[in-house]
Amino acid sequence: MAHSHSYRATAWALASLLCWPLAARAQEDESSAHACGLEPPDAVYVPLPGPRPGETPRQASEPPLVRREHRAQGVAPLSGQPQTRIRAGALTGKTIYLSPGHGFYRSSPLGRWATQRGNTNGVVEDLVSLETLDQYLMPMLMGAGATVIPVREPDLNPRGALLDNGGAGYSETGPAELFSTVSPGWGVPPTPMGNAVEPFKLGDARLLITAPTATASATWAPQVPADGAYHVYVSYGADPSRVTDAHYVVRHAGGESHFRVNQRRHGGTWILLGRFFFKAGASPATASVVAYNDSAESGTVSLDAVRLGGGTGDVGDAALGALQRPRAEECARYHTQFSGAPPEVFAPSGINALSNERNDDVSARPRFAAWLHEEGEDAVYVAWHTNASSNGSARGTEAYVYGPNPVDGTYNFTGVEGSQRLAQSLLDELKTDLQREVEPTWRVRNLRSANLGEVNPRHNPEFPSVLMEVAYHDNAQDAAWLKEPAFRRIAARAFLHGIIKYFAAEDGVPVHLPPEAPTAVAARHVGGGQVEVKWVEPLDPKGRVPVVDVATGYRVYQSEDGLAWDEGTDTTSLSLTLPLAEGTTRYFRVAALNPGGESFPSDVVGVRVPEAGGVPAVLVVNAFRRLDATMVLTEELSAYDLGSPSRVFLDAMNDGTALRRHGDAVARNAVSFDGATSEAIAAGLLTPVGYRVLDWFSGRGQLQGPGPTAAEREMMRSFVLGGGHLLLSGSQIVSALAAENPGDVSFLTGILGALPRCGVSGLRVSGLGEGLLPGLAGSLLDDGRRGSSSVGATDVLLPLAGATPVLGYSGTNSVAGVLSSPGGQVLFLGVPFEGIVTPERRAYLMGAFLARAGILATPPTPPSGEEALPPDVDTSGLGSTAEAYPCSLENLPSSYESEESGCGCGAGGGTAPLAGLLLLRLVQRRRMRHSARTER
Repeated sequence: MAHSHSYRATAWALASLLCWPLAARAQEDESSAHACGLEPPDAVYVPLPGPRPGETPRQASEPPLVRREHRAQGVAPLSGQPQTRIRAGALTGKTIYLSPGHGFYRSSPLGRWATQRGNTNGVVEDLVSLETLDQYLMPMLMGAGATVIPVREPDLNPRGALLDNGGAGYSETGPAELFSTVSPGWGVPPTPMGNAVEPFKLGDARLLITAPTATASATWAPQVPADGAYHVYVSYGADPSRVTDAHYVVRHAGGESHFRVNQRRHGGTWILLGRFFFKAGASPATASVVAYNDSAESGTVSLDAVRLGGGTGDVGDAALGALQRPRAEECARYHTQFSGAPPEVFAPSGINALSNERNDDVSARPRFAAWLHEEGEDAVYVAWHTNASSNGSARGTEAYVYGPNPVDGTYNFTGVEGSQRLAQSLLDELKTDLQREVEPTWRVRNLRSANLGEVNPRHNPEFPSVLMEVAYHDNAQDAAWLKEPAFRRIAARAFLHGIIKYFAAEDGVPVHLPPEAPTAVAARHVGGGQVEVKWVEPLDPKGRVPVVDVATGYRVYQSEDGLAWDEGTDTTSLSLTLPLAEGTTRYFRVAALNPGGESFPSDVVGVRVPEAGGVPAVLVVNAFRRLDATMVLTEELSAYDLGSPSRVFLDAMNDGTALRRHGDAVARNAVSFDGATSEAIAAGLLTPVGYRVLDWFSGRGQLQGPGPTAAEREMMRSFVLGGGHLLLSGSQIVSALAAENPGDVSFLTGILGALPRCGVSGLRVSGLGEGLLPGLAGSLLDDGRRGSSSVGATDVLLPLAGATPVLGYSGTNSVAGVLSSPGGQVLFLGVPFEGIVTPERRAYLMGAFLARAGILATPPTPPSGEEALPPDVDTSGLGSTAEAYPCSLENLPSSYESEESGCGCGAGGGTAPLAGLLLLRLVQRRRMRHSARTER
């Protein structure tokens, strides 16, 4: 359909009005329609770049861009590039260009770096989309076998290392005549990197002639800045003379991971191999990337630069410098430039048009995808955004494909064929899953079109493109859901399933959805130096009964420390038995497999093998199940006019690895242990019978959340009264139990020896008196910034008759831990044990209890001195620094009605059961009224 200039001008004006609410939240005075990502009707852009040098049509017989090689089984020819996974799946052979939308850009009017969306209801769209895609959707797609190419940096790690061929740490082995030098290649850019700089044209690359078996290699051994998980990228120059099976080996703390890369495709940019754990100061044997020249083909391997981690920004100018924040947060305009794209991609308005960089960011995303996409590559483009309305009343989900109309709720599709079917598939899955698992009335609107730059064929005329508005960040209820990790996971999984179903329909093949992760997992020593890992079949990913997309196999990963993982071992059964030498500590996690792909891994479990003839003394059980919006971190970003928005970082909330901290504390005392999830106990995979100590932890709790279930409490009661020793830890266990069962405090009074008390907590704990922990002074608790999850608001305990206070909050009169002996010894901590930051201090506390339980002959040596509070310590959610005070019926603290209060519920300042029960009932009524107000 032809459209007159007057029609287009009218539509543009209408779009400006419709998009004004978004623009009002933008951080500078710009065209409001541009703020929506709409294309001006008369916008002029430079033409798209032509074919890339050496580019030829992709052949169907060619292997995927990156595939893992399992050394015991040979090349897995159809696998994708998952973080620790090597299996094929429903999306094998498919490429997903993934866009998390907006990011930081240089603002001329503001004279600083700014986000493109402001802080609304604690949500910044530029950040929430990135967090969701990088932690949920991207690994899900990889687990299904897809090649995923994000248009912004996907590694949230702000640290990084980058090493070019020829730089310090680069070396070559083998006959010199096999190597040669070619141009161009990646070169070290100036700092900051200016608008016209193309880093992949600043240097050169090396070429290595292949052979049937390895006769030469190149090694990049960068200096790892800190212990942590890093994305690993390689770069090379693509050419028809390159081989399709270039052999790369990533040497990391968990071992070696082998890859084969098709170097005829996607050269001159960064290619993600996977995500691995590295340790600072490690030797090249455990921190390097090696390229070998063994190949089934005759040709060459290109050797250019290697990169670890996301790092911080490079693009900038003398006035503003580069973005001194994680590179992942900068917009696609700069990432695409850093990633080798030409100016026609990252600056279609002109490289000197600084005032247009925000607008160019929109078009840079699809242009980057079109620049990398090659003829014959089966690909789609998917953008994840959040929305806003005129008055904050709109809610729900929308999908957009391209049409010449503004954002007016109509449908006039004129985009690339297939876009409308992909969008509808995503809408269908989001409606099904969000209505089933989030809100039965969640609104999903009909498919719409608009002249949005991100899906405009002027920028990407080659393959289907959709833009999803998942929820409204300016609506308080939608924003609350956007801060929930569960919502993000459910929505990301709906994207995964929608993409799988779209490709299945296009190809005329059956739909295969990847399985869910097992939740009931246990690891135990079964005698004779044999360890058994056991689990229960996971639920259906769509909640169907019976299970439809069943797991047809499993992969068991192993780790020495619970951080760095091996390549895994396959099995088709629900258990795996393997030999381990006595005294060996080993951690495990289990992923489920089927033709759809591989699940996320399970929570971590572990063992330490006893000495010959011995049996494990300790059973460690992970009951830490909380993962919700009240656990999010807030980041002070007032310098960017953002206040303190919510940030969802799973490793600072609950990433399923907490058991490793308990296991490490036991192992440092040379004591054996088995490990399990609480679901495994409920499923009957393991019981505490036969163990001398039960270490049960529930991590960061919540007053409104459940404490140990009735069945779990009865199990602990029987274990303790039968002579077993219990270490129970977690924040707000006592508060939750008291509020949940105000008429029954027998478990608190009879087993734990404590009731909740109003008082102040803190971020350090110390041993009290000459009791169990006399040498534990000023030990730091984690606030989510010290390598583990935040402890949140912890309990203040009121010791009862027969119980001894043994742990307190430093600088207060508040009790954080009590020791009692109703049968066996019971150490109850009102703080998460794993929240103690220093491994040596955790080991001392564990060892002191093991000595009291008779497992160790003598207590361990206490650590020396106090730990200082870090200068960036976060005290939000904690009580005041005033002295503890008792609660009475007339004097409940005003902070009580906050879920994250440091005061659970009181006992009148004394131990009289009647007064305590009266107060508990009063508190329960207040909580019920508060919950009712919250629900309204």
